[in-house]
Amino acid sequence: MFNDINKNIVLILGINTLPVEQQKEAMERLGAIVYQEVMLRVLDILTEEDKDAFEKLIEENPDPELLFGFLSDKVPNLDEIVKEEAEKLREESKDIMNEIGK
Repeated sequence: MFNDINKNIVLILGINTLPVEQQKEAMERLGAIVYQEVMLRVLDILTEEDKDAFEKLIEENPDPELLFGFLSDKVPNLDEIVKEEAEKLREESKDIMNEIGK
């Protein structure tokens, strides 16, 4: 699940066109932004009980694969949220670069 999410982010943001070392760096930076936005949206969707279970899971085993597995069970459209947030970041970045170029 987590690897599929990473692949989507890499493709949407065009990170796959960079040299391997730059891909890693870009994924760390840009991926963190996308994940943060995804978490904000997902936390609004989860019930209080699910939030508590998620928090406990983070404390016990913060493995991204496990965390996103939990979230995908609780949030049926998690993949779509990730795609939307990655696309939003791509558009915002493009807009900023266009403004800088003026």
